[in-house]
Amino acid sequence: MNDLPSYSGGFTVVGGVRETPLESLREIWRYRPLIGELVRRDLKVRYKNRVGGILWSLFPPLMQVLTITLMVKLFLTQVSNYSAYLMAVMFLWQFFQNCILDASNSMIANAQLARKIYFPRAVLPLVTLITNAMHFCISLLFTLAYYFVVPISEPIYPQNLHPKALLVIPVLVGVSILSLGFGYLLAYLNTLYDDVRFLTITLLGLFFYSLPILYPVEKVAARPGIYEIYMLNPMATWLVAFQRALLPPLAVEGAPPVTMPWAFMGIAAVSSLAILAFGFIIFERSKWTMMERL
Repeated sequence: MNDLPSYSGGFTVVGGVRETPLESLREIWRYRPLIGELVRRDLKVRYKNRVGGILWSLFPPLMQVLTITLMVKLFLTQVSNYSAYLMAVMFLWQFFQNCILDASNSMIANAQLARKIYFPRAVLPLVTLITNAMHFCISLLFTLAYYFVVPISEPIYPQNLHPKALLVIPVLVGVSILSLGFGYLLAYLNTLYDDVRFLTITLLGLFFYSLPILYPVEKVAARPGIYEIYMLNPMATWLVAFQRALLPPLAVEGAPPVTMPWAFMGIAAVSSLAILAFGFIIFERSKWTMMERL
């Protein structure tokens, strides 16, 4: 019992030495084999006895893309290649949403394991991020294939395939940092209050409509004063940047084209890192309190 870490004053204490956040990160790094095993376990459990396997992760967003595209074509203004633009951001949104929901529930879902053995508890939200990132990579490959083969009037790829497509990598890193920060914070709150998960689902549903997914960001750009405030939302910036990395600006009547939002990407990077730092510190300072509540 004396060999187990204790908690005091907001820092983990091991052998009487206060552990700083940097030392916590080093400890997480030492547990890389455990992280790999937990990721493999999550993948096996999630797709056990499912014929479609990991391909089922593509089904919900594809159904959303199909439904929304039909609604837009039938009742709203026609937008050329709308499904292509929608697909790009829909998969990224699903990744962000799943990361937050899975991370927020990671402590409770792994309560039995956490009570049995010691390991840095911060690996649990991280494992959910890695698992969902693997799903997202598959959806990204599917999206790229769609751009090459879909029978549309104006071909997208290879004409519009440029080296800037590599920018999807830093965008994915940015979204991962942002979602992990929220995940750490919500994982802590979810162990204290049972209704946090349901509140999170509700807020994510509302947040969805505040992002440039159902509507093109060009509609927002047509209102200069609103656009600058709108793009301070880091997730809105990451979605626009991801879309512009893969596709040219969308032609919307009466609205200016929106190119790669470089300045806002810098702001989004700083704010995403700040949210991660805040969430991680809160999680680390409260991890033994969480263990008492599990």
